[in-house]
Amino acid sequence: MAQTTLTRAIDIRTLPYERSLEKLPVDLTATVGFVESGSTVFVQDETAGTHLHFRPFRNNLRPGDRVRIQGTTTAGLYFPGVDVTQVQVLGHETPPVAVPATYDDLSTGRYHYQRVVVVGLGRTLAALDENKSILRVSMGSRVIEVRVDAPLDSAPGVIDSRLRITALAAGGINDRRQLVFPYLRVADWDDVEVMEAAAPPESLPVTSVAALLRFGEADALSHRVRIRGTVLASFPDGRVFLRDSTPPPPPREVPKDASPEPPQSPSIAIQLTTAASVMPGHRIEVIGFPIMAGFSASLADAQVLTQTPDTAPAAEQVMLKELQDGSHDADLVQLTTPAVLNDFFRTSDGYELRFTSNGIPIRAFLLQTNAPDLEIGSSCLLAGICLIESSTDKGFRSQPERASLLLRNLQDIQVLSTAPFWTARRLVMAIAILGGVILLTLFWITQQRRQISRLQSKIAHQATLDERQRIAREFHDTLEQELAGLSLRLDAATTRPLEDKARTLLETSRSLVSRIQSEARNLVSDLRDTEHPVTLPESLQLMAERVQHDQCEIVLDLHPVPAIAAPVAHHLRMMAQEATTNAIKHAKASRITVHLAESSGQLILSIADNGGGFDTSTQTHGKPGHFGCIGIRERCRKIGAEAHWQSEHGKGTTVTIALPLPA
Repeated sequence: MAQTTLTRAIDIRTLPYERSLEKLPVDLTATVGFVESGSTVFVQDETAGTHLHFRPFRNNLRPGDRVRIQGTTTAGLYFPGVDVTQVQVLGHETPPVAVPATYDDLSTGRYHYQRVVVVGLGRTLAALDENKSILRVSMGSRVIEVRVDAPLDSAPGVIDSRLRITALAAGGINDRRQLVFPYLRVADWDDVEVMEAAAPPESLPVTSVAALLRFGEADALSHRVRIRGTVLASFPDGRVFLRDSTPPPPPREVPKDASPEPPQSPSIAIQLTTAASVMPGHRIEVIGFPIMAGFSASLADAQVLTQTPDTAPAAEQVMLKELQDGSHDADLVQLTTPAVLNDFFRTSDGYELRFTSNGIPIRAFLLQTNAPDLEIGSSCLLAGICLIESSTDKGFRSQPERASLLLRNLQDIQVLSTAPFWTARRLVMAIAILGGVILLTLFWITQQRRQISRLQSKIAHQATLDERQRIAREFHDTLEQELAGLSLRLDAATTRPLEDKARTLLETSRSLVSRIQSEARNLVSDLRDTEHPVTLPESLQLMAERVQHDQCEIVLDLHPVPAIAAPVAHHLRMMAQEATTNAIKHAKASRITVHLAESSGQLILSIADNGGGFDTSTQTHGKPGHFGCIGIRERCRKIGAEAHWQSEHGKGTTVTIALPLPA
């Protein structure tokens, strides 16, 4: 789509941000209202105002020039403007007409980057740099900053004068394209007109503090007032607290049935334009602008006219209730009730101290960089400037809500008694240390128990190993030797002429002795083989090789299973050996299947044979001379397993051992 050329300032000004980035063509005829520099110029036409940006710089434009601008739109900081490609000066005329504006007009951006005229009262004047000045002007209850591109020495008498200022409306813009605060731009002091000159400070009547900002006081909200009194405290930031020496006006009429109100403090808080060397006790005269700051009237942008040294004033003795009822706002007071220091911490201005008096919290502020040399828990008497920090409305009356003390120095804290040794902080520290000692002791005990347990396990293992070796030696040196001797005798007996029945008996006895010898050797081997323990599948394979019979086939169906402890594996192997031996010896089985697997978190070991079978309900619980099944049950109980027999006459027997595996 073809882009429409923008020819009015209002169309550029109200262009959406996204559209301004499209570099729309501009052909605008307007009048220069303000020149910021060679790169930025502000112009107005009959509809509104906008801003121009030149690259390269152009320094030959001045307010009143009638120009034709060609270029493209740019986003700007606050609203869109124009990137100029060509400019043509059509002539020169008076600058654009300035429109009257209020503070609200300026703060909402209604006339931003346009010429406006405002009326206000000059408050302060200061140099910005060598050739620029800053004038602060009150517009009703608000104060606006006027930045003048002219040196301070050429300024007219603006302080406390009613001024009419013609300026460019501007302001500070944040990164979100929002107007943070408004201010005015003035090219020269010629645009600042003094409508009503300020009265000489010496001609102002001395006013009572109690009369400030009351109804009916002429110009009480605007012009400066003159106050005389004694300095109570002075701070480096320009704050001065003054006790008024002028008699107050007559008190208000009090209804007969109402209780009399407490007398109000004759003190006032004053903010000097520049810090002055006034000391407590000096009798001074000051002039300043009365404003409502906090709970009571105070003076802002004040100046000291005269000062005379005198005796430092005494603090008013007040109770805690009187401190908080507002009657001593801005006055120098001393609490009659001791307060206990609970805590203190650093702030941006100094230190904040937290006290408690009769269960009521009190905040005090000490304006110094060094930490106060005070112990938490100390009982103190406090003195300082009473400050009403906040208030609340009850009906048509404003009542104080919270008060604090502004300490002049550390001497305003009189320590009555230091904190007891067992303060809350020290008690907590002691408990923490004791808890740490207990934890370390428990840790040490735990480590010792683990060490003892390891030593006990090691000793038990060594004792078991020694006992196994002793039993193995005894088996080898006694039973196995005796069996070897018996075997030799039987061998010798079979060489002699014997009857067939006797020979058969001798050969059967010799075979039995050979089997006993084999079992004895296997037992000795198991007792001594502790250095290289084998896994359960390996031990079952060894077992099958040892009990292999000529008339019985042993089939191994072994699947991978998790590693288990050596004693548990030994019991499982011995149970498998017992079941296999029973199948060969009693069931006359010709085929035995040993199955090992893991299923549902259990290790399953089963020995199935095709022998004659038996009655499992009566014969697995033992009978005289037969203890194999009882031994299997006892071994299961020892390792936490369960054994189950399934058998039918003529259909074989299956022994199943289920061992739960650890998670």
